[in-house]
Amino acid sequence: MVMQEIVLCDNIMVKEIAQNINLSSATVTSILDRLEKRGLVRRIRSTTDKRKVGLHATEDGLETLQSAPKPLQQHFIARFEALEEWEQTQMLATMQRIAKMMDADAIDASPLLEVGLIQKADES
Repeated sequence: MVMQEIVLCDNIMVKEIAQNINLSSATVTSILDRLEKRGLVRRIRSTTDKRKVGLHATEDGLETLQSAPKPLQQHFIARFEALEEWEQTQMLATMQRIAKMMDADAIDASPLLEVGLIQKADES
């Protein structure tokens, strides 16, 4: 997702990526460190404002992004939209019923993404 944002908005900054994909700036910076280490992105400091660092995809980064599999949500959406309308309606009704049976119909199930090791509560 970070690479997609960089390709969509060349010279974008970390803060903007973080806002666009709902991650913290620290998480995006950590991801960028790894992408830069692999030669997929470049950080270029602005000549007019030294505080600003723009992000750019390298040729390797563009090639890697083109050959990367679609994110799971995009893959699911494409397949769901290919279903007949009655199948979509039936699946939606079934999922709503399951959520209601589990008392989960009012829960915000937006995914939370975090980079790093998962530790047990007593280890942190």
